[in-house]
This record gives sequence, structure tokens and C-alpha cells, in this order.
Amino acid sequence: METLLDRARQAGMAVMLDACIGRERFHSIAGSTATLARFAQLCEAPAVSRNTLESWAALCERGDATAVAAAIRRALGE
Repeated sequence: METLLDRARQAGMAVMLDACIGRERFHSIAGSTATLARFAQLCEAPAVSRNTLESWAALCERGDATAVAAAIRRALGE
């Protein structure tokens, strides 16, 4: 699953690690207004593909809740 930082990079923004204090990581993200617009569009897009959503819908229609749950867990990386 993509992270917010992955989407920023995909949009063309520069993502840099500025500091790490304890377990907390602090990043700077820079880019043009055009890259900011691409980033916003990526954030509005679904995190899963259309094919994945169609397969989940088919499983739901068959009433196979266990398979749907397993597919969602796989998509979440669990």
C-alpha cells in the first residue's frame, strides 16, 4: 500500500528526511504548485486498482465475506 510520502514522490515532489528525534521522523517536502496539484489528484484517487475493487465486489455478491476480508487484509499488507 502506498504511503503519503510515496504519493508525494510519485507526483514529482522532493521528499527529504530532515531529522529523526527518537522514533519520530521529520520530512521536508518541496515542489511546484503543479506538483502540489498532481499530489492532490493522487490523494483523491482510490488506493486500490479498479480490478481489485471489481474482484472484491464479485466476492461480496457471492456472499463470501471471508474471502473479501482476506483480500482486504492482503491489500493492507497484513
